Amino acid sequence: MAPQKEVVLKLTSMRYKKEGVPEEQFHEHSSKFHGPKAALVQMRHGAVRVAQYHTPTATRKLIEEKIPWAVRPGWKIDDHDCQISVYVRVTEDMLAIVMDPDFQALIAGDDEVVDAERATVTAGWEEVYVEDGKIVNVENGESLYPPFTECIKAGKTSKRTETKETINF
Repeated sequence: MAPQKEVVLKLTSMRYKKEGVPEEQFHEHSSKFHGPKAALVQMRHGAVRVAQYHTPTATRKLIEEKIPWAVRPGWKIDDHDCQISVYVRVTEDMLAIVMDPDFQALIAGDDEVVDAERATVTAGWEEVYVEDGKIVNVENGESLYPPFTECIKAGKTSKRTETKETINF
């Protein structure tokens, strides 16, 4: 039997562009400026993976125009502009990232394009079953991921962290 997959915390922030900022400018800032510079700090403090997921109006409209059946009654199409997911083994790694002076200096520049008043955050883990058009993490029809009772332990070795400083995002 193949070894089980490591389950790590996926900490995700859904962010919005500042009112009046064009979507292209927001994307260019996130993708060409923020992402590459943040990656240096994130790697330094133990991030396993970091991904940006861009959701401009044009791609959200694809759902309405091309696959409207995918939105059931009572559902809504989320309107955030970008989702940033940081994968870490313990929450202390995330605190180290956001408290790093280089990261603080970097996100200070985000105020021009990012709405600092609106965001949604979540935490969990990710299970991938198709990648590059191929089935992955499945053997003999069974998931290689640990059972739920093990997955919910992701991040459990983390210690509660607090800071007296204000963290700017």
